[in-house]
Amino acid sequence: MRIALLLALGLVLPLGAQDKTAKTEAKPPSMADMMQKPGPEMARMKAMVGTWAVEEIIEASPMGPAGKGKGTGRVTLGPGGLSMMIDYQSKVGHMKGFHGSGVLAWDEPSKSYKQAWVDNMMPMMLVGTGNWDGDKFVMNSEGSMMGKPFKGRDEFTGFSKDGFTLTSFMSMDGSPMTKVMTLIHRRPKAGAAPKAEEKK
Repeated sequence: MRIALLLALGLVLPLGAQDKTAKTEAKPPSMADMMQKPGPEMARMKAMVGTWAVEEIIEASPMGPAGKGKGTGRVTLGPGGLSMMIDYQSKVGHMKGFHGSGVLAWDEPSKSYKQAWVDNMMPMMLVGTGNWDGDKFVMNSEGSMMGKPFKGRDEFTGFSKDGFTLTSFMSMDGSPMTKVMTLIHRRPKAGAAPKAEEKK
């Protein structure tokens, strides 16, 4: 009897100690606990969010002649507000039929914004790196186009509640950086969504 009690105590005591240890162990974080909130870098980009009626001003360049047009831009927040989803379609004029999409996000390890862009113009993905220069947001990219190296720079300026302006510059095959396009984004008036199609 005594031996049986001692054996039982020998089993129960370690189990009790384990139970106390289990109660004091920290609960592992859930997936929701691990999700980060958007920082001030993405908060600053919210001026681009919305649906935009866009006036296109195209400069003469190696890509083609000068011209004007109209398009529709749509920028929405990505998952968790940590990125922005961009969609642009040209509806009227020189660039009619152009359709491009991209994603832009703050990249904490590099302390810069990163953007990946694809469109129906060429079978390629354009990757850019950007940051703020005062009140101007600048995105730089480089790659190969039509078999020649190129560099691009997009400058976003004039931010207000009613819109902003995107000016694009390009250098082909080592040539000087030249302005190729200006896209003036204006927020449509209430109840006046951009038309899906217009005639030239």
